[in-house]
Amino acid sequence: MKNITRELARFAVNSTYDALPREVQHEGVRAFVNYVGCAAGGANEPVCLKMLETISEFNGKSDCVVIGSGVKLDALNAALLNSLSSAALSFNDTHYATVIHPTSPVGAALVSMAMRRKISGRELIHAVVLGDELCCRIGNILCTPPAECAVGLSTTGLLGCIGAAIAAGKVMGFNEEQMTTAIGIAANQSAGIREAHASMSSWFTPANAGRSGLWAAFLAERGYTCPDTMIEGVKGFAVSFSSNPQMSAATDGLGQKWELRELAYKPYPCGVVIHPIIDACLEITAKHNFDARDIERVEVTVNPLCIQLCNRPAPKIRAQAMVSFPHWTATSLMYKEAGLPQVTEAMVHDTDIAALRAKVVAHADEKTGREEARVKVLMKDGRAFEAHCRHALSTPQNPMTDKHIADKTRLQMEIVFGKDKAQRAAAECWHIADMADVRPFVESLAA
Repeated sequence: MKNITRELARFAVNSTYDALPREVQHEGVRAFVNYVGCAAGGANEPVCLKMLETISEFNGKSDCVVIGSGVKLDALNAALLNSLSSAALSFNDTHYATVIHPTSPVGAALVSMAMRRKISGRELIHAVVLGDELCCRIGNILCTPPAECAVGLSTTGLLGCIGAAIAAGKVMGFNEEQMTTAIGIAANQSAGIREAHASMSSWFTPANAGRSGLWAAFLAERGYTCPDTMIEGVKGFAVSFSSNPQMSAATDGLGQKWELRELAYKPYPCGVVIHPIIDACLEITAKHNFDARDIERVEVTVNPLCIQLCNRPAPKIRAQAMVSFPHWTATSLMYKEAGLPQVTEAMVHDTDIAALRAKVVAHADEKTGREEARVKVLMKDGRAFEAHCRHALSTPQNPMTDKHIADKTRLQMEIVFGKDKAQRAAAECWHIADMADVRPFVESLAA
């Protein structure tokens, strides 16, 4: 049996920043910039404030920044909050093949580490690359056909902790043995159930992954033991979370083909499986003039996963609307936009939106990709408008540009920092790889 756990650990330990392709280095920067913006934008969300209130009772040494807050927490609790906030607005990045949101836990673990030891910008970006890349590759074991991961399992919960452990271990200078152990300890904490979707507990999943991964690295550093076969073992991670796991999917093309380049940076604050519907709706509204209140029916054809994860025709709260494709279909057609203003509590209870949500009919099609959707709008006067989104904005075939990510990051930072500081911090973040020590930048992210 091939030792997958050790091979991935060896790759992480032996990897050097200069050996990374230039485009992979830049993708690491894009992932971190996007993460920082998401963490700032979500900092004042109720789920984060409630978590901070609870954690404050149990917090230890308070030396690590909570992004967008004036509060400092211990390293583990700060990692939890900084991963939680980055997911709170559903704007965090996504790996389409596995539907993991990797940089939330990876970035959060590294923000804590930056407050504990001197880390250069190159070291931080290198760790982002490795943490994201390897947790996505381990995810491929679970999700590459004919492997199948149960739809109820959150891949971010299963894999994010492993990515965070690898990233933390890299900046801690782990050797192969320590990195192998950190991966194993993290895998032993894998957890997350999608039934929690549309509740605060949904965002706790990436939060816990960030803390669990950092905790795994701290334990490995101190000699805590764990088998070196935790991924591939006969009672290990792969067989526990997938039927017919494809072990080779973790190592095929390792160092040559980069999963990191498949990351999607969300243009809309909702699940990525909803994005192609939004793109198709916005295409229709751009090409045709009509009153959305005169719509008779909206037919959407999507990948079955969209219906499995996001079929909420009558969301009662904002959290449910974030993962409701009928809601986003209705708001996109009604307001010709799909941003945070379209997912407020008031919008959830808007009677016109509720009426239009009820007119959305979905068809599941196995041949339709996760990044694809067809939308047909039928009007009461007999007119019909159609659009086919083959590759949603943010997919590798239709990626978000640096400007897209920069604007998104700046606008989210404005929520807590105001325009001037947001503009400075967002611009500075793009140059993080040039920093000799990232701690001053991380400290500047406190509100």
